[in-house]
Amino acid sequence: MAPLPKPQASTVSAIYAAYEERNEQRDGKTIPASQIAEECGRKLWFDFRWTTPHEFINGRTLRIFETGVVEEERWIDNLRMIGCEVVSHQGDGRQIRIELCGGHVGGYLDSEILGLPEAPKTWHVGEIKSHNIKSFTALKKDGVQKSKPLHYGQMQMYMHARGRDRAIYLAVCKDNDELYAERIHYDVEYCLRMIARAERIIAAHEPPAKLHEDPEAKMAFACGWCKHKSICHYGAWPRSNCRTCLYSSPEDGGSWSCSRFSKPLSLDEQKAGCAAHLYLPSLVPGEQIDSDEVAETVTYRLTNGDIWVDGAPANDNQPKKDAA
Repeated sequence: MAPLPKPQASTVSAIYAAYEERNEQRDGKTIPASQIAEECGRKLWFDFRWTTPHEFINGRTLRIFETGVVEEERWIDNLRMIGCEVVSHQGDGRQIRIELCGGHVGGYLDSEILGLPEAPKTWHVGEIKSHNIKSFTALKKDGVQKSKPLHYGQMQMYMHARGRDRAIYLAVCKDNDELYAERIHYDVEYCLRMIARAERIIAAHEPPAKLHEDPEAKMAFACGWCKHKSICHYGAWPRSNCRTCLYSSPEDGGSWSCSRFSKPLSLDEQKAGCAAHLYLPSLVPGEQIDSDEVAETVTYRLTNGDIWVDGAPANDNQPKKDAA
């Protein structure tokens, strides 16, 4: 019989719990630049449309996120130690922010750097990441574009938005403190492809095609840990908010509007939704069979054969809409 594992110390449990208690689950206003190169456009669309309940993040993972921030500060100190000029915030003290695609793609730079030994007179976008030994080994072997395509895409978006033609990827191995640096050239064709793809996702009223029809297939391993798996593959109901409503649309400037009430929507209004909410038909697990413009209802035959009228007064046979 294997020995029973030792119980976690109360002090450790309390620290993890404190991290969990202070963590605020928030919906992203934009498609993050850090995710622009995500292989699954469907995942980006689900994220952008706030379809899925927030995931619980345990205290240990939240502390790992914090470690990444600590490493950013350490890298910046190291760069200044060797004589580099490092800008990590704007004049008003806020992080340097970029916005693309009418404000619906966004992100924050770790830094911009001048005086690197490899190219002292060239400003570089600086991206700082920490890795475990397995990830770090792959990075050294294959480079950032192949081993970390999301990080590569993130740097390309930052260079594009900031008018820079060089970036430097700065990594540290958390297991042995080994450092790695790799300079990246701006690729305008890559950026234009990514931006065009993001614009299609932003404007779409239905999600892009699935990467895999069978989420249990061996090659569909990414589907196994995707938070959208239930909605994408198993007909789960999405959240009810303005971004899952057929009346809402993204507008220039990163804003959203409601055609039902002919008004712009604040972030708080988008999260709350309203009683006039009607699901985007592509999010209902069934087939649309009718609609009534006067009554403002849409009728579906659900996958289980039931008839459901979206917009009709709720009853025990109808899915309950939350306002999360």
